[in-house]
Amino acid sequence: MVAGLVSSNAQVYSANVVGYANVVFAGAGGYTLVANPFDDGNGNQSSNLVNSLPNKSSVITWNGTGFNTAIGKAGGVWASSTNLPPGVGFFVKNGIASSPPVTNVFVGSVIVNISASETNTLPSGYTLAGSVIPYAADATIDTNINLGGVLANKSQLIDWNSGAQAYDTADGKAGGVWASPFNISVGQGFFIKAQAAGSNWVETLNP
Repeated sequence: MVAGLVSSNAQVYSANVVGYANVVFAGAGGYTLVANPFDDGNGNQSSNLVNSLPNKSSVITWNGTGFNTAIGKAGGVWASSTNLPPGVGFFVKNGIASSPPVTNVFVGSVIVNISASETNTLPSGYTLAGSVIPYAADATIDTNINLGGVLANKSQLIDWNSGAQAYDTADGKAGGVWASPFNISVGQGFFIKAQAAGSNWVETLNP
């Protein structure tokens, strides 16, 4: 990522941080759970963000209680589009059984400036989410994305194993401690099951 873009002609300084992230989508018609890590500056439409996917691919979003109808691609055109800003997780299905893996490139700006923060207030129940800042997370999910300590006991985190094409065992919290490591990479989506409503997940872009 590059901070402080400077225009030599206009002599304009910007505190925005820009960059890109390569995220591999599983092949053979498989599903990958992802999250857009950048603001693409063009409305963050699904049809733009994952246009590298071949025909017969689809995008599946979550509405808080269940999955929305999949958006499909045929003849090089998506049937419709939906807004997927940073912080929202979604599934992509890559083509058919003969489709190879696809490396999708997310490009854009981090939605907060250096040393600024973004707050995502989580409802109770399941949220399909991702980090609003392109950070990876450590085993306790506290370093960088600052989520582990926010959630109440009996909350859970669930990720998707694109190799096995199945959800991994949920990581639960009890006595203020998470049961097992929970590592995520930049651009990865995951489910948060919050035990209590109104948990404020605050992420800060460190210099």
